[in-house]
Amino acid sequence: MKLDYEYLSRIRRAVALYTNRKTSNILDGDFHSIHRGRSMEFDDLKEYSFGDDVHDIDWKSSSRMGDILVRRYMTDRRHNVMFVCDCGRKMRGDTPGGDAKKELALMTFGTIAYITGRNGADYALAYPNGNKAMVSLFRSGPEHMEKLIYDLEKNMDQDQEISVNEVIKEVMSTVHKKMIIFLITDMEGLKNLDGNMLRGITTDHDLMIINIEDAMLTGDIVYDIDVSLYEKLFFSHNKKLHEEEVRIHGEILNAASFLCKQNKVGLTSISTESQIIDATIDLLERYRHGYYGYITTTL
Repeated sequence: MKLDYEYLSRIRRAVALYTNRKTSNILDGDFHSIHRGRSMEFDDLKEYSFGDDVHDIDWKSSSRMGDILVRRYMTDRRHNVMFVCDCGRKMRGDTPGGDAKKELALMTFGTIAYITGRNGADYALAYPNGNKAMVSLFRSGPEHMEKLIYDLEKNMDQDQEISVNEVIKEVMSTVHKKMIIFLITDMEGLKNLDGNMLRGITTDHDLMIINIEDAMLTGDIVYDIDVSLYEKLFFSHNKKLHEEEVRIHGEILNAASFLCKQNKVGLTSISTESQIIDATIDLLERYRHGYYGYITTTL
C-alpha cells in the first residue's frame, strides 16, 4: 500500500516550531499505572538495608545465605500509549477556530503519537469501524504512525454503528497491558461519558480526554450536516437560540468535568491545530500534579 506522507510532513513542521525542552519530556515522570505493584520484572537479590520494603524480603534465599536478602526489580519504563479516536458523520463539521473537525482530530492523534514515539513509547490506535472496533498493535516509528493515520482518515467521517464507548470496552477486554490512554472525542462524546466506565479504566490505567470543540449552530453561514442544508439566517442569528446553545454546551462540559474529577481523568479542549502541542503538554503536566477535569487553554 502506498502511503501519503502529507500528514507526516505537516506534523514534523509543527513539532519543529517547538523547542526540544517543550517536546522531548512529554512523557517524563511516573504515570501511576505504569510502575505499580509487582508488574516489574525481577532483576537480582541484594542485602537488606534500612528503608527497603519488607515485602521484598526473599526468606528462602535469606535462610540459605545467612543474611537478609531482598528482591530487586527492573522497571520497564517503555510506556504503552493507546489512542482511542471517535469517528462518525459528526466529524464532517468544523470547530470554533474554523478548522475541520476531521482534520484536527487526525492531526491531534498524529502529532501526539509522533512526539510520544520520539520519547520512546509504543503506541496503538482504536476506533469505530462500521459495526466493529478496530484495535491496532503497539509499535512505534513514523511508518507505523502514517499507516494508522491513513487507515483512520478513510474511516473518520463515515457513519458508524457502534459508539466510541463500545470501542473503549473492546480495548479494555482485549489489551492486557498497562496503558496511558488518550481519548480523542467531541462534545457528543463528552455527553455520553459513563462514570462506571471511567472508573474501570482508571483502576489500572491513566486516562486523558481531548475534546475537539464543535462550532456553534448559531452564527454566520452555518451548515447543518444532519440535513445537508445551510441554516436560515433567521435561526442562526437568533439571540435566544444562541444563549440556549451556549448554556447546553456549558452543562455538557461541566458534567464531563465533574465525572473526570471524580475518576482522576484529565480533560482539555482544542479548536485549532496550533493548540495541539501546548494543550497536550499542559494536560500532562496538570495530570501529573493531580489537576483533573476540565483544563482551559489560553492560546
